[in-house]
Amino acid sequence: MAKGARRSSAPEPTDPQPDDAPPPSWRNAWPFLVALVVVALAALGIGLSYLFRPAEERASDAAKVQYAINDQYTARNNVDYAAYRESTCAAELASTGFPSEQTFTTENQASLEANGRVIIPEITDVSVDGDRATAKVHWQFDKKSDQTHTVDTVVVREDGNWKVCKA
Repeated sequence: MAKGARRSSAPEPTDPQPDDAPPPSWRNAWPFLVALVVVALAALGIGLSYLFRPAEERASDAAKVQYAINDQYTARNNVDYAAYRESTCAAELASTGFPSEQTFTTENQASLEANGRVIIPEITDVSVDGDRATAKVHWQFDKKSDQTHTVDTVVVREDGNWKVCKA
């Protein structure tokens, strides 16, 4: 302090506390607790629906048709005859033109070596009508990506599963 300055006897100001404010109680938190319970129940419901209803069952028929098409092309890429048969309709399996395991393996192995894997950038125009669907499959070989192909594909539902069929 400078010489001659007087000390003030007034107390230093503090933050004012309202004298009439009630102390906090659980009643003040009630709306937040209700909101927390509602959010927790919603999250639990969503979690249980995902647990008891697998993604395959939640998919639309159009998505299941795309899965079936993808499964067949994946079987060709992996030279997996059993998976190829699994993704093919019964009428096609019974036809005389359906390849034997040896023919399938030989043709797909040769195609893989010469052209690479089949890539499907998109499946469009999926139309489902009961147990029959159609789609346009846009595909190309990964070694010949400049040569794109579009194939109209028929898919039928057999025993609850979608299978690729020629007609």
